[in-house]
Amino acid sequence: MNSQAKPPHNFDLSGKVALVTGSTAYIGRAAAHKLAGLGATVVVNGRNQSAGKDVVEEIIQAGGEAIFEEADLTQAEAVAQMADRIIERLGKIDILVVSGAGASQDSLPFRLFQEMSTEDLDYYIKAHWLTRAYALKAVAPHMVRAGGGKVVMVGTDAGRIATVGESMIGGSTAGMMQMSRALARELGRDNIRINTVSMSFISDALPRWGQSSPPLQDETDKSGAPKKGMLEKLKKRMIFDVQCEDIAEAITFFACPASDAITGQTLSVNGGLSTPG
Repeated sequence: MNSQAKPPHNFDLSGKVALVTGSTAYIGRAAAHKLAGLGATVVVNGRNQSAGKDVVEEIIQAGGEAIFEEADLTQAEAVAQMADRIIERLGKIDILVVSGAGASQDSLPFRLFQEMSTEDLDYYIKAHWLTRAYALKAVAPHMVRAGGGKVVMVGTDAGRIATVGESMIGGSTAGMMQMSRALARELGRDNIRINTVSMSFISDALPRWGQSSPPLQDETDKSGAPKKGMLEKLKKRMIFDVQCEDIAEAITFFACPASDAITGQTLSVNGGLSTPG
């Protein structure tokens, strides 16, 4: 437990072990800090060992507890082996937050469907859906044996609202969301709760707009006048700014006892950009 005042009972994670995938930067990193601040021992995960150890050190310096486990989320066996190592080191996994892969800097950008290759289609599905399934497949058996747990999937609002340039990103995320709803019923019998946090533009997370399809990018016309692409249109429609910290707050709520009566739900944190039902 860190040196700060003990959190309220419904937000106290003392004694809990939380695995946060893709937590070497941005949303995952912010979530790792939040969970550690509430008393959880956090397992920071990513492919970059140096960045992961930096996050661990930040958490420890703030008075929390954390370790690093390297694994590529797109490799099912690597994720399963990571889960087994965590059980060996810490004895359990109470909380699983599945972030990363789909929005990392080397992931495929936003593209029009006609510009995608067949290989691109497979990658979008793996990055935005199968990585979540791999993580849950690896961790759920340990949660069942321990008597339950909390799972928070992180995705995009494109899985709820049809968005140009995100046909495969949104389609894959929609599949992930439907999987989560079905598994909330299926695994609820084992005291496992599953919820999803989705978002759109995050102002303090470096997006991948520069490599997107030309019609989606912000550019100028022949006269030099600015033409608004996908990013500027999103920002114009947002009522409130959204940062990684805001997404982390929602993730933390679903990880805490305060949300014990909630499962199978999706919460959009999008600054009012859209209001999906």
